[in-house]
Amino acid sequence: MDPASWDAPQTALLAEWVNWLPNHHEATVAMHPEVMILAARYGDGHLRAAKAIALQSLLLNPDLKLGILDYYRFVNPRLDRTIRWAYLNSVKFAPSVWRWFYTTTQKIDPLSGTQQFLNHIGIHRFFEAISLSPPKVIVSTYPTAAGVVSTLVEAGKLSVVNYVVMTDYSVHSQWIHPAVDMYFVGSEDMRAELIERGIGADKVVMSGIPVDDRFHQQVDVAAVREQLGIDDRPVVLFMGGSYMPITEYASILEAIDQVTVSHTTIVIAGREPERHQVARRYRESAKNPMVVLDYVDNVHELMAVSDLLVSKAGGLTTTESLCRGLPVVIYRPIPGQEDANADFLVRHGAGRRARTEAEVGPIITYLLENPWELRAMSRQARQLGHPEAASIIARMVNESWSGRRAHAPA
Repeated sequence: MDPASWDAPQTALLAEWVNWLPNHHEATVAMHPEVMILAARYGDGHLRAAKAIALQSLLLNPDLKLGILDYYRFVNPRLDRTIRWAYLNSVKFAPSVWRWFYTTTQKIDPLSGTQQFLNHIGIHRFFEAISLSPPKVIVSTYPTAAGVVSTLVEAGKLSVVNYVVMTDYSVHSQWIHPAVDMYFVGSEDMRAELIERGIGADKVVMSGIPVDDRFHQQVDVAAVREQLGIDDRPVVLFMGGSYMPITEYASILEAIDQVTVSHTTIVIAGREPERHQVARRYRESAKNPMVVLDYVDNVHELMAVSDLLVSKAGGLTTTESLCRGLPVVIYRPIPGQEDANADFLVRHGAGRRARTEAEVGPIITYLLENPWELRAMSRQARQLGHPEAASIIARMVNESWSGRRAHAPA
């Protein structure tokens, strides 16, 4: 079926189903999905990528028995809590520790003790859950899941088409495993690096990173501006993220507002009440108009009305901004993978990096004072974005499910 043949209400119903799946773990497992997409809730990006692939797959074939699962639901809860605590606290309060771990393991030997430990996290519970009726196709948008599936395939316990979707603009050894049939990557740079590392060229597809289909649909900009109550001034969209300490969050909010070029700031405060309070309190004395929003489901519209994004360079947020042609000022990316995303944007002319709080305001000021440069960055962004990524991956998933695509050669 051609996805274009679906009307908006039908697509919305299918999207509701896709959103339901990862929130109902046991029910999804009990469905015995023939296509299983494994994500993880470490940040929102892995799950957003999984949902984008799922929706496009079901638009192609609504009869597909498909499930989305948070892989870490298979992990011992105490171990899961320990890993999450260590990760969240290191990236928030001790970023140098996470940077050390990331760089130390970036080209780790797949047979090393560290990699073998990672490849076995949750493996027994996962295999027990799927062994009676295994999927035909597994798509991993999180590296631990990819390693576990590869380990089971290598051991002869699982016969499955094994796809890996890399959700950042860097190549890390935790994504690379012997029994992977196809890698889907976000850039030609990544494809070349995987080939350099010995992965066959026929096993790497430069698809782009999958994002929600709405990021390349037309948006009624005038209607969105009217809804938000904003005029025709330039718009700076601030997505601070929960990994930014609250004191820095407040400082960056002030730095954006203090920019002397008249503008409107849209702040997405997310789910944390403390961030809502900080942003709303600051809005009362702000020099420039400020719109403060909680968690939203229309980022595609907010990006469409914005001239500049201030964010930390998460893989999915970066890709969404590229698909919208939205230049980015990057501040405080998570060390490692988001450093690489930031470098990718800067190297290709779609972003500027502020390395300190003090640099944020001057960079925004310069770009707003030089709209021709913003337009050039926007053009570069659109060239890097690949809004068709989810569709490319979905077509290959459907071909593998139906038997029209064989396993890639080892």
